Formats: sequence, structure tokens, C-alpha cells
Amino acid sequence: MIAKLLLTSCLVAGTVVIHASGLGVVLSHVLHSPARTNTRFWPITWLLIRVAWLLIFIHLLAIALWALFFWLAKCLPDMESSFYFSAVTYATIGYGDLVLPKECGGCLAQSRDSQAF
Repeated sequence: MIAKLLLTSCLVAGTVVIHASGLGVVLSHVLHSPARTNTRFWPITWLLIRVAWLLIFIHLLAIALWALFFWLAKCLPDMESSFYFSAVTYATIGYGDLVLPKECGGCLAQSRDSQAF
């Protein structure tokens, strides 16, 4: 039980590192953008589109981290299922069509669910 909690804590810490460093990149991009001082519609719109793309990429990295863990730990049969399960729990949708086996423990899925908050 303690090993699972330690592993879960490391995964959560990895997710925090991904989000913190990604947010740093996004903020640096915004602060150094020439569009920031331009108040016309299209330069600001293009800056916001790029920020949205970067944020989506950051979320995909966090989803991929958990998917890789679920796949390497043999909790799910293949990488596609692992990525799907990770994305669904990340978005707190939880369709229920794919669940972790008892051996992998519910604490991993619960900590994965809490990442969205």
C-alpha cells in the first residue's frame, strides 16, 4: 500500500512539473511576444491561438505520462487503451467502458481523477 502511495505521489509530482514548466514556457512566450503591445484584433487573436495550442500540448503531455505508466505497469492491455483511459479520467468523464483491474488498485485512478482539479 505504501509503495502504491509513493508511486502515485511521484506521478502526481511529474504531472505538476509538466504543468509548471509548461506554464512557464507559455508565460515567457506571451511576455516576449510583440503582439502583446499591439492592440489590433488579429495579432492578439493569433497570440491567443498559439497559447491555446501550447496549453493543449501541455495537457497531452500529462495524459501521456499517465498512459505510459498504465501501459508499463501492465494495468491495461495496450498503449491505445492506456492513452484512452488516461484521457477519459483526466477529463473526469469516466465512461466506465474501460476500468483498471483490481491488481492495479483504485488509488491510482482516484489520484488520476484528482489531477483535473
